Amino acid sequence: MLVSILACLWSAQTAVAITQVLGFCPAPHLIDGLLIPEAAGRMMPKWDIFIYFMFISLALISGGIIFRFYRKPVDQWFLVLEGALTFLMVSAVFKILVYFNSPQLAQWSLTGLIILSVLSKVFYPELKGSVVFIYQRVNVITWAPYANAWWIALIALMIYMPDLQKVIAMIFMGDWLHHMDFLLMSVGWASLWGQTPYVDVISQYGVGLPIIFARITNIFGGFDYVPALGVMMWFTILYFVLTYFVVRLWLRSALIAGVAFLLIFRLQMFHFGVSPLIWCTPSASPVRFGLDILWLAAILLHMRTNRSRWLILAALYSGFAVYYMTSGGMTVFVTFYAYLIALISIPSKPRWYYLCWVLPLLSALVFFGATYGDHIFQKEFWHNLLDYMEVFSKRGAMPMYESLKYRYFWAFFMSMVVPFTYIATLLYVSVCFYLEKGPLERIFTGLLSIYGLANYQYYVVRSAVTSYYVDVLPFILIVCFWFTRCLEHLPLLWQRRLKAAAVVLGFYALLTNQNYLAYPNLLNLSRNPMTDNLVIQRFPDRLGYFNNMYKNAKDQDKLPVNDLGNTQEDIRTEDDFKDDDELVAYFRKSFDFSDDAALIQGLTKPGERAALISSFETKILIQARRPPFFYHFPMLSSRPMTFRIFPSDAAHIPSFQEDIINEIRERRPMYVFMEKVFLQDPLPPSYQEDYDRELAVINYIKAHYRPYQNGLYLVALKRI
Repeated sequence: MLVSILACLWSAQTAVAITQVLGFCPAPHLIDGLLIPEAAGRMMPKWDIFIYFMFISLALISGGIIFRFYRKPVDQWFLVLEGALTFLMVSAVFKILVYFNSPQLAQWSLTGLIILSVLSKVFYPELKGSVVFIYQRVNVITWAPYANAWWIALIALMIYMPDLQKVIAMIFMGDWLHHMDFLLMSVGWASLWGQTPYVDVISQYGVGLPIIFARITNIFGGFDYVPALGVMMWFTILYFVLTYFVVRLWLRSALIAGVAFLLIFRLQMFHFGVSPLIWCTPSASPVRFGLDILWLAAILLHMRTNRSRWLILAALYSGFAVYYMTSGGMTVFVTFYAYLIALISIPSKPRWYYLCWVLPLLSALVFFGATYGDHIFQKEFWHNLLDYMEVFSKRGAMPMYESLKYRYFWAFFMSMVVPFTYIATLLYVSVCFYLEKGPLERIFTGLLSIYGLANYQYYVVRSAVTSYYVDVLPFILIVCFWFTRCLEHLPLLWQRRLKAAAVVLGFYALLTNQNYLAYPNLLNLSRNPMTDNLVIQRFPDRLGYFNNMYKNAKDQDKLPVNDLGNTQEDIRTEDDFKDDDELVAYFRKSFDFSDDAALIQGLTKPGERAALISSFETKILIQARRPPFFYHFPMLSSRPMTFRIFPSDAAHIPSFQEDIINEIRERRPMYVFMEKVFLQDPLPPSYQEDYDRELAVINYIKAHYRPYQNGLYLVALKRI
């Protein structure tokens, strides 16, 4: 059997090598003259049938040769080496096909593997001796005392980005920073002026998150996009370092903790749904979860020590979590009360057990009260707080089976595996708890399952390909738990070997992912990771991330001129920049709204709310040092000012249009500032349907305001 396996491995390696060589040779047109031109044009010459026969022939021939002339038993380690080489070679071919627009790294890797495959067969004894020597030397070194330092350094190196302005420039060119606006920048800017979410401005991500991050950002570098990204980056580093230590505390293994980090890091921050960069959609990063990892640590420590202080800390954070992000905080809330219910059956309850039933409510009340004051007792606040959540829960992105429609088979498979794992684990822990088998600490795994199921409602509601790995932390922790349980039945030596193998596979999964290779950290292969075709991932249409949302607009849907009064749209792609420095220079020029900020400053008083209707509302108001006027802020999803189309509205609730008009009618601002394109007339016929809400607002403004003064992109209209 081993001979047959070895022959098949050699045949697969040879077939891959032949495929690589034949890639430089055009396949012959053997059917020329045999078919009519129309049919021949639909049939492309290829080497597939030749490679297929070669694979079969080589497998049979090599198997016969080994069986006939090689009398010794097959060396199992040699078989493992050949199996690993075959896997890596086939994987490289797979990456070449998947990343067909930037396959250079995979092609170079495949060439190196082919060379290594030949050398491994010729010099196997020497290679085996070298590996054994290195293994023995490494085994002598005592790694345990330095494990924490190594993993902390690795986490920081993998996440830290040395040039944040380049990252912001790339996001600006791709989705114009509107995800960052919705998460933090817009609500955060309003909060710095004393405005509060769900009273003065709408918020998609709760109360505490934008307020806390805005204040931290304002302290470290001033409130702007680059410092804000820096704060989120350092928070993510801290989050993963804490995750490493909590897993090590729980499962008592630095290697398992490292595996947990690698898998969570890979799945949450580098899956297809967040291409090309996690920071384009920062709401999918650990920022959305706050310090839930410390909350889990407090519960774990309470299980081990039965000290009340840990339970009290967990209770207090449960209330804060609702304040930090309402939907995510409710999952923390539910999980904590599930733990309190589990403690009912335990005789030795902590002294403060019954008080902890009300502590989360009191904690939430304190945090909300500190932010809202008397508003917390008003109907308007609670209506606005629940309004967006209700609409979102009833109008999700798509059904869960929609992944099959778009042929995202892996996404659909994992979307089913994740809740199944939670349910199976919860049932197992519940039975063990009922039968009093196993340590009490196993309840922690059940709580992870409850927390994971509660968090998974986000994907059930918003079943987009961007969402199924957002809440992956509980899932990976449970996978690590089961992995550790399986290892308990093996000898200690094999436990260490399999843990090390899991670390290697974790690195493999990360280092062969194109999104990670494009991540602009200190370990990046390129000096220009934002524009270098060697590493960039051209997403979403494989033709380019830059301007992907608007570059395919139809001519019949375009306006005669743009905000500058000309027809030059300046639609750029990655190929239009020779390096990242040129990209940054273009970004600085395009993202500077000094002229329009000066227009707003000249017509409004310091601290006066500015009624602005424009792309890049947040950035313009930051430069103008003015708070927003409208509850729906940002009102529009940004698009380049040079484009000859309307920016789309950012409506989240049905009352969007009515709210804006009522605010203008009731507060009667002296000036309304908006883009010049909104004054154009006539408009393309499609606008009456595609921009009906915007047009209703614009028509109301035109009826009550007249143009007064011009900026670069904006026009100030004065009340009649």
